[in-house]
This record gives sequence, C-alpha cells and structure tokens, in this order.
Amino acid sequence: MKSRIFVGVLVVVSATAGFLGWQRYFSMADSAATEVVAENSGATDNGEKASHVQLTPDKLKAAGIELADVELTQVRPESKVPGRLKYDDRRHVEVRSATGGIVTAVHVNPGDQVQAGDVLIEISSPEVGSARADVLQRAAELKLAADSRDWEQDICDGLAKLSTAIRDRKPVESIKQEFKNVTLGKNRVQLLSAYSDLLLAESLVSAARDSVNSGVVPGRIIAERTNGRDNAEAALLTALESLTYTTTVSRRHAEVAVEDAERRLRISRQSVLSLLGHSDADETPTSPVSENKAADGKTTETTNPESLSRVQMRAPFAGTIERRNFSPSERVAAGDGLLTLADTVTLWVAADLREREWSALILKTGDEIVVEPATPDAKPLIARVHFVGREVDPTTNAIPLIAVIDNANGQLRPGMFVRVVVPLAESRDALTVPESSVLEHDGHTFVFTPDGNDTFRRVDFIPGLHVNGKVEVISGLHADQQVVSRGGFYLKSEMLLEGEE
Repeated sequence: MKSRIFVGVLVVVSATAGFLGWQRYFSMADSAATEVVAENSGATDNGEKASHVQLTPDKLKAAGIELADVELTQVRPESKVPGRLKYDDRRHVEVRSATGGIVTAVHVNPGDQVQAGDVLIEISSPEVGSARADVLQRAAELKLAADSRDWEQDICDGLAKLSTAIRDRKPVESIKQEFKNVTLGKNRVQLLSAYSDLLLAESLVSAARDSVNSGVVPGRIIAERTNGRDNAEAALLTALESLTYTTTVSRRHAEVAVEDAERRLRISRQSVLSLLGHSDADETPTSPVSENKAADGKTTETTNPESLSRVQMRAPFAGTIERRNFSPSERVAAGDGLLTLADTVTLWVAADLREREWSALILKTGDEIVVEPATPDAKPLIARVHFVGREVDPTTNAIPLIAVIDNANGQLRPGMFVRVVVPLAESRDALTVPESSVLEHDGHTFVFTPDGNDTFRRVDFIPGLHVNGKVEVISGLHADQQVVSRGGFYLKSEMLLEGEE
C-alpha cells in the first residue's frame, strides 16, 4: 500500500515539473522571437539609428557611390564540379609499329609540329620486304596473264575476219595482203592452205566441165574433180570450226588466268597492308623502284631491296609530337608504341557528375557550359558538351561528362584542373541585384538603397542563387528599387560606427 502511494506522489511531482519546464521554454521562445522581429523591423531606437546612413558631401564623394536597378533576369540553379583537361581522343593517337624490325631513322622530337602525311619514323622490316616482293611477283604474273589474254583475243578477232573473207571467196593474194598485219597465230597457214586447196579444186571442176562439153575428157573426170572439191570445202569448214572453238577456249583460259592473277595480287597487297596496319583506302598501286642508267644511256627501273623493307610511319593528322619512345638502331616489336601525336587545338573537359549533380543530365550534345580554369586571373571559358555518359561508375558512383573546349591560343594544357559549371534545372525569371551590392552582418544579408541625395537605408533581404555576378532576391526587395552597387562597404563602415556611437 505504501509503495502505491509513493508511486502516485512521484507521478504527480514529475508532471508538475514537466509542465513548469515547457512553460519556461515557450516563454523564452516568445521572448527570442520578439527580439528577432524587433531587430529586423528596426523598432528599437538603436536599430532605427543603425539602419540609415547619412553622408557629408566630402564622405559622399570619397565613397564613390554607384547605383544599380533591381531587375528581372533569368537565373538557373548551378553547381561547380571539379574536372580535368584531357587530350581530345579524336585528335590523339599513339603511333604503334605494325610489324617488327629495326628503327633506321627518327625525323621528329617531342614538341615538334607536324603536318598530316609527314614521315615521323622509319623502320626496316624483313617481313614487310618479303611481302612487298611477293606483291611485285604477283603484279608481274598479272601482266603476263593480261598480255596472253590480249593475244588470244586478237587471234579470235582476226580469225572471225578471216572466216568472213573466206566465205566471201576473196582471192588468196588479196587475203594475204589484207591480213598481213592481223594477228592470226598458227591459224594463218592452216586456213590459207585449206582455202587454196578449195579454190584449186573449184578451178579444176570448172576446167573439167569445159573439157567434157567439148568431148576432150570423159564425164568420169568431172565427177572425180567435183568430189575432190567437196572434200576440200569440207576440210576448210572443219578447220574453221575447229580453230574457232580452239581459240575461243584459249581466250577463256587466258581470262581465267587474269582473274586468278588479280585475286592473288589483291591477297598479296592485303597482306602488306595488314603488316603495315593500313586500310584498303591507303593502298598505293606504285612499287618501290630505283632508276639505273644502262650502258646505252636509257633509264631502267629495278627493284630496290632496301626500299622494299622500309616502313615509313606517317602522321595521320596535323599536330604536336607529345612523346617519343625509340631512337635509331633500336629493335621494335609489333604493337610497340613509337611516339604519341596529339592535336591540342581542341581539348576535352572531363568531369564526374555525382548523385547531387544528376539533375545536370538534362544536358545534350552541343549545349554550352562554363569552365573556370584554376590558374590565377584566368577568365571563364565556354565549352560545348560532347557527350554525357549512360553508365554509373560502380567505384565512384558518378556519371562522366565530356565537353570540348577551344585551345587555339595554346594557353590550356592537358592535365590542368578546372571547375565545370553545370546546370541543375531549367532557367527561370527572378529579381536580381549585383553581387557587389550584397553585404552581410551578424548573419543578416542586406543592401543599401538611396533614401534621398545623401542618405542611404539598409534593407535586409533573403538571397537565393548566385549566378554570373548576380544574386537572386527571394524576398525583401521589389523591381522598382535601386541598390548601391559600389561603395556599399563604405556605407557599412559608417553604419557600424554610428551604431557604436
């Protein structure tokens, strides 16, 4: 029973103490709120005196007061993220050796400016020399096959013309004269011989008929000669058909040989291009040759073995040599990086967008962003978005942003640290004041507004975004006001002195 009474008393005491504590808390809060309202409103005498500053003519001249309008402008929430300048991957390449060999000459040093097509380094490669020699062999075989095909084609064309002349029964002497410079091959003798036999047989038949009519020779002779003529004609036609077929087949074989030679030449050239690491568009039909003077003074072309094995690495575009890894007489293997070439007229700005900046994913290719170099006195620069990544890096939990910045003046260098200003939302209209007009004191943000010719009044306001030298006004100012944009610190000092007095 006593324990129950004790518990009841304890509950009553606790409730009473809690009530008194909460009453004291609300009393203190009301007092603090009253003080804040009084301070902001300037209700006290001291506050009223400290909210206005009156300057004498001399002080007004020394302050150099300048005014600016509270104006309606477009603002956009932004964030500054760290970034680095990098080589433009589209204009940065490490020139690698496509084949093994010995470095015979190096024509550039780091820092040299080169143009597209300039020879950078030369390598002697036996493997490339062997492949090029095979190309020359295949090219010679193709030329021979093409000459053979043309020869067979000329024979076919000449045989067709000769067949027409024979069927027209032109005289042998006329045919010999007409086809003197026509290509016929071995067909000329065979056909002209058969054609002469036919003409002879026909003349014998004609003479026998005249003799039979005059009764000089018996009729049996004309029959024999007629049979001989028919046999001669059949032999001629057989020779024409046989030779036509033979020459046609020979021409087709020659065409097939040309096609095969062309394929083998293409394969050989592709082998060379594969060794050199070039594409089909880079193939050149000319072969390395040197000129020699013969005894009669005529120039002859002969294959130069040294030029066959020489590999010239050329600049794919105009740029600067950033690094060189090999010197003459050093051995290189396929895939070794010989030197690095870069065009720094444009650079990449690489930044990571973390979760708090993911609102910047609204950026699209071609959008302009501001880049602030970390070097002293550097002015903000404009870059254009190249791409925004799609995948979140599992290590940094960030999305890459790449922008392209102009570096035609060469002041920027890869590796430099920069700050990238990225938008976090769309632009909106808002009241703004110059950043130079905004002052702070005791945790309050304020500006000075003119209140007469020599008097200025402090006006507290709630600031918002800071963008491009402007400060957004959330509340406390309106559009038809003016603020002190220059000389505000002088007014603040005078205000604080008056408050102390």
